[in-house]
Amino acid sequence: MELNVRRITENDWDTLKQWWKDWGFEFIPSKDFLPDNGTGGLIVEKNGEPIVSTFMYTTNSGVCALGWPLSNKNYKSEDRSIAVEFLNKACEEMWKAHGGKFLFFWGDNEKYIDCLKQQGFNEGDNNYSHLIKQI
Repeated sequence: MELNVRRITENDWDTLKQWWKDWGFEFIPSKDFLPDNGTGGLIVEKNGEPIVSTFMYTTNSGVCALGWPLSNKNYKSEDRSIAVEFLNKACEEMWKAHGGKFLFFWGDNEKYIDCLKQQGFNEGDNNYSHLIKQI
């Protein structure tokens, strides 16, 4: 069966929280920390099984920031990397359809960064800190 991409829905929240836990994240963002209250992103699935996701922080400029890429740690099929590429391309197409011109990513996930570079992303900064303050 083919890979399918769709918007993240409220029904995906428990799955996403579990993925964060499975990967050992100490900070699991609340829904109001994420775009569209936790539904502002895309998820790729195969045969109804979610594989990978990312959130899309859209702006009033030509920039959309991709954030919090997640994956199903237990999904071991060979098409896992294809699903990541498919997700990135879907984000690109969605943002382009809204008039966007740039995609931006911040993070330290080397495998994901390598995938993005292979898809035409250029590295800007490195050796930075990611700081969050709840107010």
